[in-house]
Amino acid sequence: MNNKASERCHAWRPKLWQAILAVVLSAACWGLATVMTKDALSAVPPFLMLTMQLSASIAFLWLAVGVTQQTVQLDKRATRLALSGVLEPGLSYGVGVPGLALTSAASASVIGATETALVTLFAWLLLKERLKLRLLVMIVVAMGGVMLITASAAEGVGRGSAAGNLLVLLGTVFAALYVINSRVLIADVAPLPLAALQQSVGFVFALLLLIGSWLFGLEHLPESIPAWLIFLALASGVVQYALAFWFYLIGLQVLPAGTAAAILTLIPVFGVSGAMVFLGEGLTPPQWLGCTIVIAATAAMTLLVKKEKEEGAAECDMHDRSRGGRQILP
Repeated sequence: MNNKASERCHAWRPKLWQAILAVVLSAACWGLATVMTKDALSAVPPFLMLTMQLSASIAFLWLAVGVTQQTVQLDKRATRLALSGVLEPGLSYGVGVPGLALTSAASASVIGATETALVTLFAWLLLKERLKLRLLVMIVVAMGGVMLITASAAEGVGRGSAAGNLLVLLGTVFAALYVINSRVLIADVAPLPLAALQQSVGFVFALLLLIGSWLFGLEHLPESIPAWLIFLALASGVVQYALAFWFYLIGLQVLPAGTAAAILTLIPVFGVSGAMVFLGEGLTPPQWLGCTIVIAATAAMTLLVKKEKEEGAAECDMHDRSRGGRQILP
């Protein structure tokens, strides 16, 4: 057995409970990072916030790449995948963070949960993947919940604003397009170096947004920012862009993608709870109804997708066995 094979055999793999805990922690990171970002936005302008967050995250990721001694191969496909960082975190958070500055962290967390629905919809529209009627119904129901939250904000009910909610939704659209793009350009690239490359590209894009906002007077450098808010902004970047991804990868070593996606429906639960506890945000009855609709529809849709994939895999397995001409006894 060669050294590489020996390393693979002795590589640490989490137990089932550790994998589940890791994905739950990734959901907590994504949900609570929204709360941290919202708090820091009280003193840090949106584009400066995004640049600070990504600088902290890529420093963490490249350090992790160095510590784990992973190699970075910039072949043609890896480079194209790295450039998808313009979509996420570039455009996704380039509009999402300004949107968060205008709306509540609770609303933003719930709206972000529609990414699963949008990915399924775009896969149908752009990749011509099959979309059953029940999945389409769940997508419509989830988006209806988002519209209920946004309409309540537009009427001045509760916290947040319709403009902020729509910007967060647009950011979620870019995130879903990033997933579709990555699915098309899938390459044999290690996840950790790829994340570092994509976020580095996103950082350059965010830096250009920051410079442009200063040149056109859309954003101004604050005279002073409290040290603890600077720390909060940097920490939120590590939590949202680096740790969440890290925990998610640990979970995926054991859990099927469908199971992990189902656990990630906890993101808005952590986001809303954190916003209420740490920011004192509250939701009106219509907004609570919208949150419930979005979370329930997303969870149901995730389970439907998982079931369809399992059924498809079973059909393929039966087809392969029948082609082999062997009788499989129970």
